[in-house]
Amino acid sequence: MWPPKKRAVAFLDVMGFKKLIEKAEQDESTYEKFSSLKDVIETHVQRDNNRLAPTVPPQVKPSYLFISDSIVISVPLEFDGYDGLVIVAIKSIELAHKLLEIGFLLRGGISIGNVWHEPRNVFGTGYIEAYNLEESVKPPRIVLSNEASMHLHTAKHSNVPLKELQLWLSTKHYTYLDALHPWYLRSTDADENFTYESAFNKYRDHISSSLDNPMLSAKIHKKWDAMRIQFNRAIKQHQINIHPL
Repeated sequence: MWPPKKRAVAFLDVMGFKKLIEKAEQDESTYEKFSSLKDVIETHVQRDNNRLAPTVPPQVKPSYLFISDSIVISVPLEFDGYDGLVIVAIKSIELAHKLLEIGFLLRGGISIGNVWHEPRNVFGTGYIEAYNLEESVKPPRIVLSNEASMHLHTAKHSNVPLKELQLWLSTKHYTYLDALHPWYLRSTDADENFTYESAFNKYRDHISSSLDNPMLSAKIHKKWDAMRIQFNRAIKQHQINIHPL
């Protein structure tokens, strides 16, 4: 439908997905790991909106697209006091938690721009910018475009300034998501023993075992070391009571 709508859009890449597929074609146990990863993403994409409060307008429920190692999330930028950048950011953080829980890293870009988001495809300059931004990111981070970064300093979500929400971190060069913020860590309904510490201990185990794996290339090792730094920052900043790495 013309004209395209201005939306916040995230292009997310599951790091290591392609290598996992190559190994899964040769090894059944690796295929089971691949299937577990695929099931986690597909379940989130298919069922996430069903878990939202009934008061949330249908217009701001995220649109998802999951193709191979890529996940696209988009939401109208503004609707009835809701801000799409906040919604996309939170959904991206939730996915980062879910994937790290099973030992995978997430990298991505978030932009603001014109987007057509159809059930089986996505088009528009906003999507292209998010795609290109993800391509430029090296460590496992979800980075905001310049326009998205400017937007968060002026916009509001439910009358709360975006810049006051605990979602954002920054370097000298860009703003990125606090992808390990524990507020956005969802437990499963069946997990009665869930705590932030239990979740972060799983993360710690995955990071530690990856760093100790002699089979990993130097390139992949560097990505897990970047996650180690993020992990240590997160447990200190958010006062998670476990030992750093």
